[in-house]
Amino acid sequence: MKPSGKQKNLLYLILLFNFLLINACKQSSKLQKNIQSSSTFKYAKHIRVNNYDGYKLLTITGAYPGAPDYNYVLKKSKNSLPDSLKSYQIIDIPLQNIVVTSTTHLTPLKILGLQDKLIGFPNTSYISNPVFRKLVKNGQIKELGSGRQINTEKLLMLHPDLLMQFSSGPVQNSDKTFIKNGIPVLYNADWMEQNPLGRAEWLKVFGILFDKEKLADSIFSQIEVRYLKIKQQIDTISQKPLVFQGGSFGDKWFVPGGRSYAAQLIKDAGGQYLWKDDTHNGSITLNFENVLLQLPKADVWLNPGMLISREAITKEIPVAKDFKSFKTDRIYTYNLTRGPGGGVLYFEESNAYPDRVLSDLFHIFHPEQSSQHLYYYRKIPR
Repeated sequence: MKPSGKQKNLLYLILLFNFLLINACKQSSKLQKNIQSSSTFKYAKHIRVNNYDGYKLLTITGAYPGAPDYNYVLKKSKNSLPDSLKSYQIIDIPLQNIVVTSTTHLTPLKILGLQDKLIGFPNTSYISNPVFRKLVKNGQIKELGSGRQINTEKLLMLHPDLLMQFSSGPVQNSDKTFIKNGIPVLYNADWMEQNPLGRAEWLKVFGILFDKEKLADSIFSQIEVRYLKIKQQIDTISQKPLVFQGGSFGDKWFVPGGRSYAAQLIKDAGGQYLWKDDTHNGSITLNFENVLLQLPKADVWLNPGMLISREAITKEIPVAKDFKSFKTDRIYTYNLTRGPGGGVLYFEESNAYPDRVLSDLFHIFHPEQSSQHLYYYRKIPR
């Protein structure tokens, strides 16, 4: 009995699928065999870098919830590549210039002495660091748009070696346009890291892109040593204050989940987070009734939203005067430490300097054990 047309088509599709699968496996196997070494990331979970003869393969995983893996071939300009790699985005290194889209990407550039390599940024008014503000004023950093959308025409005219994007969702059409026009788009997933040192370790990616790997490794090691030194001190401390973090926006309260980056910092600094048993790794939304079950008993209250004075707190929450943290004057916020443009320095720098954040929190939780000054946090004034 001869197969029908539909059966023939199905058989063809099965054979084609098997052919593609076998070739993909062969290619993957070939790449694995050719790996000379891998760059080491101790804490970051969303980066892989394999070193081959003449190029590196950088893989970014989980750049946003549900994201596929993004692969980038990094090569020195004089090196040639096999045809099998041309389906990946290709980035010539070391970069001569870059455009980034989040203020959290600025500090790694500054740390590595690469501030002059930044040639464009959307919403430059959000930049706080005085070094970058001077470059904006001098016209070395071009304004590339306002709002969430980058100005496509301006970026195409600037044509940077790389656009480093922050994304909370699927690839935008504008990114596809940039790639089509020869501008690689790399998704930075530092914000998805739950370990504070994992976020800081993204400094190494900038080191790879600009051929400053040894410098990046050295600086990160210093950050790691300082962080772990502070963390080790809590082993000798038995009293751990109860900590509430978060504030209200409208009729909703937002607090970090128990598996979040913020919760990890509180734990490492010797605090006992009131939502430590929660399983969310992002923020959780509460109503005021839920908050009133926990906040009044907190020894320390961190980041009460935009409430930056005791008067503002009691005006918004009259019962706050009876809270333990209010009575003992232990309410702190990072919203009072701002740059020349009005931006909060914490948001720009804290990812790169978790040791400073940990130092702040350790001082707040255990002032009798710490003589360090506060970098970002300030006590809510009376």
